[in-house]
Amino acid sequence: MPRSILTLLSALSLGALACASHQAAPSIDAPVLVPGAQERVAIDQLVVLIDASSSVSEASLFQDEKSLVRSFAKSMPDGGYETSVIAFGGFARDRVDAARFDRSRIVSAADATPHLAEGTPIHKAIREAGAQLEGKSGRAAIVLYSDGEITTEGGKELDAQLALDAAAEVAEAYDGELCIHTVRVGDEAEGATLLRALADTTSCGSYREREGVTTVATLHQFERDVFLGAAPTPRVAAAPVDADGDGVIGANDLCPNTPRVFASEVDAQGCVTVRALFDHDSAKLRAGTSSELEKVVQVLKENPEVRVSLDGYTDSTGSDVYNETLSQRRAEAVRQYLVGAGIDASRLEAKGYGETNPIGDNATDAGRQQNRRTEISGIRD
Repeated sequence: MPRSILTLLSALSLGALACASHQAAPSIDAPVLVPGAQERVAIDQLVVLIDASSSVSEASLFQDEKSLVRSFAKSMPDGGYETSVIAFGGFARDRVDAARFDRSRIVSAADATPHLAEGTPIHKAIREAGAQLEGKSGRAAIVLYSDGEITTEGGKELDAQLALDAAAEVAEAYDGELCIHTVRVGDEAEGATLLRALADTTSCGSYREREGVTTVATLHQFERDVFLGAAPTPRVAAAPVDADGDGVIGANDLCPNTPRVFASEVDAQGCVTVRALFDHDSAKLRAGTSSELEKVVQVLKENPEVRVSLDGYTDSTGSDVYNETLSQRRAEAVRQYLVGAGIDASRLEAKGYGETNPIGDNATDAGRQQNRRTEISGIRD
């Protein structure tokens, strides 16, 4: 057999093996991200860039990207921010222009994104993202999914500095804070170097490998970096010492708006939290818990201005998705008890946080029991 034919067959065989051995990034069935008690959606604009060029193989890496973007879109937090999507490859673009966030719109865009082939002009895609932000202000994010291999539209290799210069120019031109977040598919070291450097052009940027966004916990952490910020601290007018009357002077009171008691006196720092415990894999209140909750009911009836945060948690047993659901059920169980006791539902905020924020050692039975809880704390507006 001629040598050229053998060479071709060998190349085809290797390509087939590569495709067969590739494991596509799984689609993550993550719940919508909900900001915590001290968090808020702090973003005003988001631009998602999807590398659809030839260096991102249509049969493997590109499918990874679409799966990652779809998971990201399905679990983005609700909010009034604007979103846009640009897929790029060579001279071609597939664009969804900026509009107020609509989950179904972004998920559909991820599903419908075509593979555009040709070169990888990352520098031009970044400038096009900047064009989507032109004339706008506030806090913005660019999220780039790519292998980080920068070329001309025709595929000629380019100096990575072109992309870094483009990112710096877009950040400088934007009227507000711009954060660039990058997610790498592929395994080229040069691509990782560029994508890390792009994230570092903004002080609030971040870099992830594909594997760093493929579980509920890691995806939600990525989305927290992109979307969330600290809840604004309300400005409190000058008040007498011990303004909330809990016996702790203002200078030492870490919870200056906390009601005096629920089940017990506040601690030395002026804070109080009541915990309702649960059995393993259960959202049913444990025996004896009702007596503590009745004290909470009494305080709430005597203080109609007080609202309550009900934060549900689990131990580390079970999957991330299951634990988030179970923790929400536990928060709702306490909420239902308080509503049944005559407390208006509008005063109760119930949220589940899965296995985060453990207070006990998950390696021991006693520690896991401590972690199976709903924390009840007062909020005074």
